[in-house]
Amino acid sequence: LAIPRLGRVTLLAGKNGVGKTSVLNAVQMYATRCNYEVMEEMLRNRGEVHRITDDDGEETLAPNWNGLFHGRDMWLESGIKIGPHDDNRRMYVKATTLDLTENSQLWLRARHRIFSNDAVALAIDQGEQHWNVLIDDLVLNVPSRRLRRSETERPHGIGCEQIGPGLPSNLDLARFWDDAIMRNEQSLAVDALNLMLSAPAEWIAVVGDTERRSFGQGRRVIVKMAGETPPVPLRSLGDGATRLLGVALAIANSRNGFLLIDEAENGIHHSIQQDFWNLVFQTAEKYNVQVLATTHGWDCVVGFTKAASNLSHIEGMLYRIQRNGQRLRAIEYPESELIIAAEHRIEVR
Repeated sequence: LAIPRLGRVTLLAGKNGVGKTSVLNAVQMYATRCNYEVMEEMLRNRGEVHRITDDDGEETLAPNWNGLFHGRDMWLESGIKIGPHDDNRRMYVKATTLDLTENSQLWLRARHRIFSNDAVALAIDQGEQHWNVLIDDLVLNVPSRRLRRSETERPHGIGCEQIGPGLPSNLDLARFWDDAIMRNEQSLAVDALNLMLSAPAEWIAVVGDTERRSFGQGRRVIVKMAGETPPVPLRSLGDGATRLLGVALAIANSRNGFLLIDEAENGIHHSIQQDFWNLVFQTAEKYNVQVLATTHGWDCVVGFTKAASNLSHIEGMLYRIQRNGQRLRAIEYPESELIIAAEHRIEVR
């Protein structure tokens, strides 16, 4: 799949199963330079796991690394390529067996106590840079639990956060909030909530202790509403409030990087879709964030279109991802065409 051009905010539409979420996954892999934890979480969220026997003879669930590759075959010689059209900046990922008999790999044997020459890694190349991400040897069924979460030195990635398709966790909200406090940007969160609340929010805080998880809560967000005492938990205000706050804080937390929003319409009422996208466009511009989002919703497309039209100095792009045989095609809808499509309900999803 080749997408000709990205805007400050780019919305991807299309039928189920055409690969919209896979585009977000690819950007996340590219931005984080194939960070082990990011890839592991990505596979687990997609159910790409299987049972293996660990070093102690016990069965455990582990990521199915084949799930990263077309046809779920990680030994395809072609591997996968992700990144800009410029080949020098594309990231090439393939599976490889480490030759631990080479002097250059002796440090791996010493550091990770590897006694088998069948250790598997993802070999990653980007221009003049080359590095390996060590993984469990699942293909050859030689358990290598000791290799988990271990990597050879790799380049620093680009800031990248993802929201959706579900709600952000309390842990993520607290992390975003801590960043906002450090930069004195709490008002952004209040403004986001007030897009949908019937009574305005006066202030927001995060309470609780990470180490003490009473009722499994840990740290959580509370909101003080005007004219009401005491403050109430954010999640008691509904999914929309949690989603809005999460998106606003995640954009600020992604400054100079990427924000990925999967199924952007989730939890957002049709009446505030335009306000939601106004917030996304303006905040992304302020913090120099490139936003990529997916949607199935017509109201989401209309809200996006109106925001892009009103904020014409901030570029918004909409593409429909369409399958053409075994290949995918990105069909561009410029802002001028989007306005006509919204007015006449021309299907672009």
